[in-house]
Amino acid sequence: MATFPSRESDITVLAQAIIQGLNTQSANFPKSPYSATEIQAQLNAYFGLRDTLTALQAQVAEAAAAKQDGLNRLTDGLKAVLRYVEHAATGEEQLAAFGWSGRRAPTALQPPGQCRNLEAPRQGEGWAFLDWKEPAEGGKPSFYTVEIREAPDGEWKHAATTVESEATLVNLPRGKNLECRVFAANKAGNGPVSNTVSLVV
Repeated sequence: MATFPSRESDITVLAQAIIQGLNTQSANFPKSPYSATEIQAQLNAYFGLRDTLTALQAQVAEAAAAKQDGLNRLTDGLKAVLRYVEHAATGEEQLAAFGWSGRRAPTALQPPGQCRNLEAPRQGEGWAFLDWKEPAEGGKPSFYTVEIREAPDGEWKHAATTVESEATLVNLPRGKNLECRVFAANKAGNGPVSNTVSLVV
């Protein structure tokens, strides 16, 4: 006996086949618990909800980009003020009034440590949301790089770069067993790669 599919795309294909079977074989199966019309209505409702989710995901990506742009503008403004204050201040007390302090003696920058607890708590058809904990050791990360490959031994390829400890991957190839990993980086170099997570998209 066949196994009921788990992938959304396979379920919709099966639904269409069942609708066709109910329409062409109604005389042989007169007591079906659902009619072809009812299954078609359920399928149409699913398609509508799927399209709504896709639109919301696009809105989330747009909002995230706008938020990052706003943060960048705020950061530029704050740095400009602090550069002026550092130049004009006559002592640490004046700098402290701005929540700032004098420049520390430079120290050698170290590469970041290993990103911790990479997870993929939310996945869908062609997309996956990843999050992880920043390294507990090493230098401060400047950004994170997410890599992806086809399991079990495909070539690791760049999938995303982010300054936050999370990322949403979209347009992922469907019908393949995928794996992801992440590493932190700064001017001193790359940190060790994280644990690997599997994706079912």
